[in-house]
Amino acid sequence: MAASNKAVLGPLVGAVDQGTSSTRFLVFNSKTAELLSHHQVEIKQEFPREGWVEQDPKEILHSVYECIEKTCEKLGQLNIDISNIKAIGVSNQRETTVVWDKITGEPLYNAVDCLTNE
Repeated sequence: MAASNKAVLGPLVGAVDQGTSSTRFLVFNSKTAELLSHHQVEIKQEFPREGWVEQDPKEILHSVYECIEKTCEKLGQLNIDISNIKAIGVSNQRETTVVWDKITGEPLYNAVDCLTNE
């Protein structure tokens, strides 16, 4: 059985940063805090009225999947074993609301973010 050529870099930590304008996934070496790889995807925004931003919830979810996949591909190209990712933190749009159909799992409308501080 051939030995793996993948580098072992002690536990790795991933971070999903899902914001109003983009999604990012970053992977760090937990011992050194070195950023090993990342990927970012821009998110389309709609502005139906002043102070109001809408986004397609499925696009948001797909962007998270894409960022994780692309980052892991980049780690593989660096011969870093992705099985060493031991934890993933998530930072998301806390002020954004999405309503999902409990039977179909489909969003009922766009993600809505009110930007005004009234």
